[in-house]
Amino acid sequence: MRIKWENGVLVEHNGTKIVLDLQSRSVNCRAAFITHAHVDHSRAFRVNHLSKFSSEETMKLVSLEGIQADRWRPISLRTKIVIDDIEVTPYLSGHVLGSYEFKIDTPEGSVLFTGDLNTRDTRTVEPAKPIQCDVLIIESTFGSPYFVFPSDDTIAGEMVDWANKILSGGKIPVFQADQLGNAQEIVRIFNENTDLPIITHWRISRINKVYESYGYKMEYINMEDEDAKELISRRNAVLVMPKNLDLSANPEYVSALVSGWALRIRRRSFPLSDHADFPNLIKFVSECSPKIVLTYHGGRFNDVLAKYIEKKLDIRAYPIDLIPTIFSTK
Repeated sequence: MRIKWENGVLVEHNGTKIVLDLQSRSVNCRAAFITHAHVDHSRAFRVNHLSKFSSEETMKLVSLEGIQADRWRPISLRTKIVIDDIEVTPYLSGHVLGSYEFKIDTPEGSVLFTGDLNTRDTRTVEPAKPIQCDVLIIESTFGSPYFVFPSDDTIAGEMVDWANKILSGGKIPVFQADQLGNAQEIVRIFNENTDLPIITHWRISRINKVYESYGYKMEYINMEDEDAKELISRRNAVLVMPKNLDLSANPEYVSALVSGWALRIRRRSFPLSDHADFPNLIKFVSECSPKIVLTYHGGRFNDVLAKYIEKKLDIRAYPIDLIPTIFSTK
């Protein structure tokens, strides 16, 4: 079995190749597997000649951007896809609606590819569970000991207190977040803990509707609605907006970023994240009991996480793009 970074994570056995979370149109393989709908993981949908697999939820979310994928097949939890001697089984990754981690079984050993990973309980997604494997390919977005998140309940309480403070001062609190994932968590936080009206940007509202179609209850008002405009004029609502939206033309808005990166920035922010923090990454690695760990998708933290795993867990580990990995249990 051969594993390497080649515009995505390439797994090859006996001449059969599959790619996980393809990053470009240039690839030579039998099929692509897509973990979730965030754009940096779902580029394979734009490669028409390639057979591709994802959850139904992921396809519905990317279709909001006008993508109509050819040669796509939906896959369900714990249902194997067999391509020659390679078997691929999806499990929950805990990141966003429809997100999967993939276990790849071959006659020479098994691989677990996490995609973006979250092992904590959230209000909208079930957490990832560790799966025994020979080779673990794990994301390292927050792969530094610096990243230890407070509990989600603690963060939620701070967000509600801050919003009430801004409203009492005659301004409008605005939470800026990823439109898929954290935005829906924010809506649920305020639905569960307050009676405040929640107004969401249209890009977030259309994603909310997909969540609702899968049974996740959300109470919100689309920003384009007349009711929303009235509430904003009376300074009587909480707004949830995309994180990169420029709000400088609205002096009545007071914004805060919602992201795990809040631990490293100075502007007002809250470290609510749909990724695992460092202690949970380490715990996940330990519970998967791999023989080799390959870190990825974390920039310089790929190396930081790998070195920590080798030192503390005594498991061979290195960034996936360092060298190709040849593995066999035979």
